[in-house]
Parts: sequence; structure tokens; C-alpha cells
Amino acid sequence: MNKRTAILCALLACVMPVLVSCGTKSLKDIKMTSCDVTSFSPKGLTSFDASVDLGVDNPSVQFSLSKMYAVVKMNGSPCIHLTADDITIAPRTEQVYPLLLHGTMDGGFNPFSLLGLLEGSGLEQMTIDVKYHGALRSGLGKDFEYKDIPLKDLIDRL
Repeated sequence: MNKRTAILCALLACVMPVLVSCGTKSLKDIKMTSCDVTSFSPKGLTSFDASVDLGVDNPSVQFSLSKMYAVVKMNGSPCIHLTADDITIAPRTEQVYPLLLHGTMDGGFNPFSLLGLLEGSGLEQMTIDVKYHGALRSGLGKDFEYKDIPLKDLIDRL
């Protein structure tokens, strides 16, 4: 390795932690500002498609979310399985993104138990498990998984 290459590698080794820490800190500042269901289409008795407008404030770099999958559970038992189309969030913007959701009722779930939601008491017994792959524009990414998030807490944050 020549002297110029060694100096360049040493310089990158010093600068890289600063660049990564700056980028990582600003990723924590990303906020979901709104979430509105714009359409809901039943597909037979056990499936549906929904369109959701998601407001995102991204002061950071461009990133994409893919392989999104969620399971809504009532009293610990799966009731709805959700997938979503891939989405790319533009850098340093605050805008609304359309997100397409595809849902299927779990085979062992009684859909009439969802009627408790109309009374407002059912949300306390519901949780959601979420999995997705997040990737930066460069292709560098990571799989994320969150389990047993109380659905009420998630909705209250919006």
C-alpha cells in the first residue's frame, strides 16, 4: 500500500465515526405526523385492501421500508395479518405518502369479537407485532421486529 492510500484510509477511519453518528442521530428525529385511512375495500369475507395516507417528517436521509408484515392480536391470539407495499421516504422533507395495506383475518378468529371495538373497550386487549426491513439509499439495511405493542398506545400517538 502506498503512502497516499494509507493516508486516505487513516483519514476515512477518523471521519467515518463522525459521519455515522451524525446520520444515526438524525434518524431518531423522524416522526409520523398523521395517519388517515382513505379507502377500504373488502375482498370476500376474510380479506381486505386499504389505502392509508401516512404523513412523515424526515429531517434525515432517504430510506425505504420493505417486507412489512404485522399481526394484530386480541387477548394474545392472532386476529388480522397485514402486509404493506414497499415505500420510499424522501430526504429532508415533510410530506404525505400513500401506503397500500392488504389484510387477512386469521382462520381461527371470530370476527364478531371485533364488535367490542365499537364500544371503545376492545383496544386495551389488542396488541400488534411488526416486522419490516429498513434500508438507506445506499442499500445498507437492517431487519426490525417489535412484539406486543399495545394498539391503544400506538393509536394515541397519532
